Amino acid sequence: MIPFLKRDKTTWRRPGQALGWTDKIKASVRSAQEQMLVLFSAILLAALVIIPAGLFIWFVFGTDSFSIQAVTVVDAREHTEAAAKKIINEELDKASLNKNIFFVQTEIIDEKILAALPQVRTTHTTRQLPGTIKTVIQEKTPAFLLLSGGKYYFLDSDGIPYEEARLDTLPGMPLLTVKNNDPDAKVVLGVSAVSKPFVDFVQYTAKTLPEEIEAQTAAIKMPSLAAKEVYFILDNNWQIKFDVTRDAAEQIAVLKRIINELVTPEEKPLLEYIDLRIPDRVYYKTKQ
Repeated sequence: MIPFLKRDKTTWRRPGQALGWTDKIKASVRSAQEQMLVLFSAILLAALVIIPAGLFIWFVFGTDSFSIQAVTVVDAREHTEAAAKKIINEELDKASLNKNIFFVQTEIIDEKILAALPQVRTTHTTRQLPGTIKTVIQEKTPAFLLLSGGKYYFLDSDGIPYEEARLDTLPGMPLLTVKNNDPDAKVVLGVSAVSKPFVDFVQYTAKTLPEEIEAQTAAIKMPSLAAKEVYFILDNNWQIKFDVTRDAAEQIAVLKRIINELVTPEEKPLLEYIDLRIPDRVYYKTKQ
């Protein structure tokens, strides 16, 4: 018995039997429809991707929606804030597409601020959409004030003067002041004036002396910026001469022994200075 295959609802053909011309037309139409469906699907998919992407790109870069409208600087003193804003605005003027926020290089802004403002210790600039640049600044904490050439300077913990001190820029706390007695010394902002060991010595000694000898520091002086010695004038009019190249704790211990064991009660009110600058030797002088 010869098998028959069903071609459609009304037509049967044997295996291997060629299609008629009407069947070929129908097959061609069916194939064209399938190709058109695939093409239409691809076009629709592309439209769903490209049109929203294009609108997004136009919205971000072709409008003013993400243009920078504000610059904020926080945690800085007023004059530092003003100087930082000036630097930021100068950098923003270089931004492409009408100061578009996405073209602002925040790392470069931080580098410019750190290079231009010695009083700044750290800075962090961020973009805040849609149109704000925010910079958080942490300023240096002064180790002490340096008085040199009739001017006061803030010095950081490394001994670098970073700002001329004025009445309106002084912090709301008392600061040690070290006077340089050399009238010809030149202080340059951002350039080391004294060494870090000198700063550490002064800070430690100023803190420890009142605890050890029950006298407050009235003034601190140095012969020159390059000197390896420092003089502490106490509120009882004693002058203590230290060698900053040697351990401060050891020198204070020697000073305490001298005051308690060698200087007599009668000599103490007349004591003019105690010199600790020479290793293994101590000199002191009274007014009589």
